[in-house]
Amino acid sequence: MLMDVVVTYESRSGNTKAAAQLIAGGLQTSGGSVTLTPVDRPDYGALAQADLIVVGTWTDGFFFFGQRPAMAGKIAGNLPNIWDKPVYSFVTYAKNPGKSHVKLGEMLEAKGAFAIGSSAIHRNELEAGAAAVVDAIVEQYAAS
Repeated sequence: MLMDVVVTYESRSGNTKAAAQLIAGGLQTSGGSVTLTPVDRPDYGALAQADLIVVGTWTDGFFFFGQRPAMAGKIAGNLPNIWDKPVYSFVTYAKNPGKSHVKLGEMLEAKGAFAIGSSAIHRNELEAGAAAVVDAIVEQYAAS
């Protein structure tokens, strides 16, 4: 069962913010108490109390190689250490996300979290992508 969830995001064009809002709404509908915040204004109290943290950004890099989670340094700098908390990472993308969503999860694990999953959401399929993220998270928690 979902409890306290923080959904935090870094967005440049608004796609990642829209995906984060859809994910937050879906998690709230699924029974979670959700705090939604941009990564540059983290709610430290909510992060400390969270049972799950969802982090999103967009994909940066070349279309066919070198894809990475955008603003990873800013995300790492703004989020506190996340010791022993489950995290789910997602990225939005236009052409090819590569493994940027996995790289974001690895960066969060370096801050002490443990990744329970990651997704890449095409900017033209935000609703379906966000719904898939919610489903994956709810399924993960239903199994535990």
